[in-house]
Amino acid sequence: MSDMVDGTVKFFNSTKGFGFITPDT
Repeated sequence: MSDMVDGTVKFFNSTKGFGFITPDT
């Protein structure tokens, strides 16, 4: 998992290597 974005991962597809992040703002 990456530490580049602070937030909660709503969806992550490790096979394709992308996901959606919900920022903690």
